Amino acid sequence: MKPSRVWVGALLCVLFALAGGLPAFGAQKLTPVKVTMANPIFNPGISFLWVGSFMGWYEEEGVDAQFIGGQGEGQALGWAEAGRTDIALPRPFPILFRMARGEEVGVVGVQVINNQAIYEGVAVPLDSPIKSMCDLKDKKIGILAPNDAAVAFVARALADCGLKNSDVTFLPTGVADKSAGAMKLGRADAWASVDVQYSLAKAQGFEFRVIPYGKFLDDLFENSVWVNRKFLRENRRAVVGFLRGLAKGSIFFYSNVDATLQIHWTLYPESLPKGISKEEATRTYRQVLESRAPKLRMDKKATRFGEFSREKWVAWVKFLGMEKSLPLEKVNAIWTNDLIAEVNNFDVRAIEEQARRFNFEEALKNYKARQARSGR
Repeated sequence: MKPSRVWVGALLCVLFALAGGLPAFGAQKLTPVKVTMANPIFNPGISFLWVGSFMGWYEEEGVDAQFIGGQGEGQALGWAEAGRTDIALPRPFPILFRMARGEEVGVVGVQVINNQAIYEGVAVPLDSPIKSMCDLKDKKIGILAPNDAAVAFVARALADCGLKNSDVTFLPTGVADKSAGAMKLGRADAWASVDVQYSLAKAQGFEFRVIPYGKFLDDLFENSVWVNRKFLRENRRAVVGFLRGLAKGSIFFYSNVDATLQIHWTLYPESLPKGISKEEATRTYRQVLESRAPKLRMDKKATRFGEFSREKWVAWVKFLGMEKSLPLEKVNAIWTNDLIAEVNNFDVRAIEEQARRFNFEEALKNYKARQARSGR
């Protein structure tokens, strides 16, 4: 073939690509990774998930991270197991309960998100005579909904006092302001929930103190990443890329909560609370993010970001009283640290510095440019 024909052919290819007929040079095909959340609402408290979308970290890894709202951890886990989605982010509860019933688990745990328990203790009014968990006998405790996980934490703490769940009454009182209001009105003597719910209630003007559950909390972790086994076998590189982007998002989150909120409001403006300004919403939710941020840091006993601990799995089995039904070798078969070395192949300090020096206008410009290039 003559050189002139080669050049003409190349020119035609370029023109065709620019017209949209072929992928532009430098563009890469992204692997979709569908992630089911346990909550249908895209709330700022879990915005570490999509910081990587705004910053371009998932795209750099060849991943198109897609977040899908669900109705509870059970549904999220079920979708991932069935292959309807690829990843779920539950706590150990539903996984271990299914195993105890002899059910097969079609997912594998690959990375820890929250390295500390998000259930910290029971809230009581400032002037309450309740000073310890042992003072809860015959009291009414507000919870989010029936069968809420808070019940298990209260039960474990009561056991240290020689008490049982039947020694207290659990009342479904709803979300932050509803439960705090029920406590303020005397409908409930105490309230058991997660850290962010307490922060939301305090941001709305409610006053109370939190009585810690006990030292057993030190041995527990919470939400983790669980991947459909078939998807992992066929898309290992994409899974590692997603996990690395998630790790960077978690580091960014705890390094600069204000910047994280800016990113969240940009990606999900419909999540802004109705009737208040963005500035007021930011002040409110800053407390929420600050309460969750420490739990996203690397575990003090870990050597790598996001790795599981055998000792903490033992603690969970003991916490749930499943020592007889769940032998350790069976539990160890549902999680792995095999991906963690690859996931940690980035500079943590560089991400922390990037978060501290975050320039929203510049980052937004880059985000819009990437969106335009990908045709979104």
